[in-house]
Amino acid sequence: MHSALSAMTIGNGVLKRADRLLFSFPKPYLASGIVLIQALLFYAYTVSGPWIPLSLFYLLNLFFAAKYVGGNFSYMLAFAAAAGRTYIKVGFYPGEALWWQGQWQFVSSLSVYTLFCYLMNAQLSGRREVEEALDKLSSLSEAIVADTDSGIMVFKEDGECIIANRAAVKILGGTAEQLRRLDYRVDVAWPAPELLAAARETMRTGAETKFTSKLHTADRREVWCVASVRQIKRADTSYLLMVLTDISAYKKAEDARQQADKEAAVARARAGVAERKLLSISEETQQRIGRELHDDLGQQLMGVAFMSEVLFQKLKDAKQEEMQDAAKITVLVNEAMSRTRLLAHGLYPAELKEKGVCRMMEKFAGYVEGIYQVECRFSCQPGCQIDDPDAAINLFRIVQEAVTNAVKHGHANHIDLRVSASPSGGISVEILDDGCGILHASTTDGSGLGIRSMRYRAELIGASLEVAQRSNGGTRVAVSLPAVQ
Repeated sequence: MHSALSAMTIGNGVLKRADRLLFSFPKPYLASGIVLIQALLFYAYTVSGPWIPLSLFYLLNLFFAAKYVGGNFSYMLAFAAAAGRTYIKVGFYPGEALWWQGQWQFVSSLSVYTLFCYLMNAQLSGRREVEEALDKLSSLSEAIVADTDSGIMVFKEDGECIIANRAAVKILGGTAEQLRRLDYRVDVAWPAPELLAAARETMRTGAETKFTSKLHTADRREVWCVASVRQIKRADTSYLLMVLTDISAYKKAEDARQQADKEAAVARARAGVAERKLLSISEETQQRIGRELHDDLGQQLMGVAFMSEVLFQKLKDAKQEEMQDAAKITVLVNEAMSRTRLLAHGLYPAELKEKGVCRMMEKFAGYVEGIYQVECRFSCQPGCQIDDPDAAINLFRIVQEAVTNAVKHGHANHIDLRVSASPSGGISVEILDDGCGILHASTTDGSGLGIRSMRYRAELIGASLEVAQRSNGGTRVAVSLPAVQ
């Protein structure tokens, strides 16, 4: 069975080569040859006589005329064959055929030859249309393979490379001739040994191989590729298909993106360090100013108040009219001293560690009423205590910033400070005001920096911050500090 198939395959190959050879000749030469064969058939018919059957040879000649020269030529040859056979039969052998037999010979021969030509031309015309369509499809496929951005290589089972497009040459390096001389079964190092090893494994197992790798090409480049290697079987022949897609630009962009992400992470870390340092410096500055206000200016104001009181007593004992002015000076100095004390406590909450953040917020509410003349109510649930000093000071500063924004930017008249315990064991702080609202304040007075400062302080202590407008006007600032694990 195998030998019969091999013989059939060889025979088909011979016929195809002969067919291509005949089509390669110019049609005038083929037409001349066919006319010469027709003349030889006439001569044989004259010599052998009408009793020798030569119709098969006439039909074979008509077949060559229809296939290799054209339909019109085959019809002309059919008429000539019918007329020639009739003339030879009647003219050369008059005793063998009567005149009506000659006419019948012509009509029947012409009918048979014409019908044969018609059928052959119809079949060949359909075949030519199919072949032209296949040629166009083949040309289109070749153009697609040649112009695609992916490298395509096809190998026979014996290792011969039959297709290597321009993209494959560009990706793997070398020349097209070098790639077509490549034998994946023998060559192991040039080009891209990883790809050749995958090809051998795929041809051995029949399983498709897909991988992404950095290929080392013939011109000593490193190219990142997505490769697909698979086996294609046609009849009793196997082929190996390689498809390569160069992703070097993508990898380069991906590496650049990762590097940019790393640099951005480093920049964010440095910015965080800078912000923490800035907050630390700001906190130290506020505390230093608070201490100076309390220790230096406060003491001086106390001395001025004492001296003005002594002056008032002296003027009173002397019954001088200026004693009223001295009394006013004493009142003003005491008021200034009280405001200075409140301001110092706001900048330097020295009692925060001793009395806790709730007590400091309560005192801060009194400071707001005393300094800004704004109603500020404070409420706190029992048991709300923060032991972490960093969390306490940052939470206190958030409350200070929120209240300052409400007074200066929101122009609030009433402020509520509420401290409560959350169900999870954390602390929740709300600052509610009746001002113009956070959106108006942030767009007109530039309070966005204060909000960013509050958000950053909340992140430092692991709290969540919510800033939103209230439905009845004003702003709600809520800080939720989770329980310490």
